Formats: sequence, structure tokens, C-alpha cells
Amino acid sequence: MRLADQLKFGQRYDFKRDSEIDRTVSEQRGNVTVLEYRPNVVPAAERPQELHDYLVGSYFWSSLKVRICHDGGEVEVGADDSVSISAWPWALELTDGSLVSPFDEDLSGFPKPLYPTDDEELAAGACRTGHIVFAVPDGQEVKRVLYIRQSSLPVAWMEQ
Repeated sequence: MRLADQLKFGQRYDFKRDSEIDRTVSEQRGNVTVLEYRPNVVPAAERPQELHDYLVGSYFWSSLKVRICHDGGEVEVGADDSVSISAWPWALELTDGSLVSPFDEDLSGFPKPLYPTDDEELAAGACRTGHIVFAVPDGQEVKRVLYIRQSSLPVAWMEQ
């Protein structure tokens, strides 16, 4: 898989890199960072397969803590300078090569604040930090975290 960048947890990805890689991508000002990944964060909560009957097998809840900042950009006079954010561009790549998408869950005991699952506007000059919920199959390990946005190459983070 071709990537825009591969980083370690805690390293920021600057969105300006997107327009340097592909000149057809409009320049955005801001950055995104994976702060931490925690497996089995709410062992006392109902297991994912107990809440969602379409999950086959056994799963555990995990948390991905991320931060995104929007520095603002060039907009027309009177236009709103914001970007839309949500958890859906994020994925966990497992050691078997499969991808795990976020869940729209608010579990008791899950780390707070939650990162938005529905589109949320982030104003210029603002940052948002939050936890994203994932259901990971038992016996699987996370190889890396991916941020996969439309019209841009994915960005990857690894713990080490």
C-alpha cells in the first residue's frame, strides 16, 4: 500500500504534505496525530459480539486516542473556515492484513472524550482530541493505525 507517510505514535502529520505529494490536492493547514492505542479497554463491558449479532467469533473493545488541528485556510469573504471531521477515516490494520473500522459506541467505562462519529465541524484555530472505539477480533494484534481520507494517500502510525 502506498502511503503519504509512516510515523510513530505521537508524531504529527502535517496536511501540507498532501499537496506536496499530489499537486491536484488542495492545500489544507493543520495536522493529525495518533496519541495512543489501548487494547481491551473495558473488560467489564459487554463484549462486542454480544451487542452486535453480525460479529462472528469473539472480540474485545479497544481505544485509539487521536488529535486533529485545523489551522485555517484561504476562504472567500464571509465563508465559514472549518473542516468536517469524524472517526470514519480511521482504521486499524491487523497483522493478518485485514482492516477494522470504528464503532459508534458510548460504552460505560470507555475512555472519554469520544472522538465524533458523526460529521462535526472544526473551526479554524481549533483542535479536537478524543477516543475512537474499535472491536478487534480475539487473538489479533494491531500492526498499524491508518488515516484514510478521500482523494489523499493514507497516513500510517506504528507504536514503535
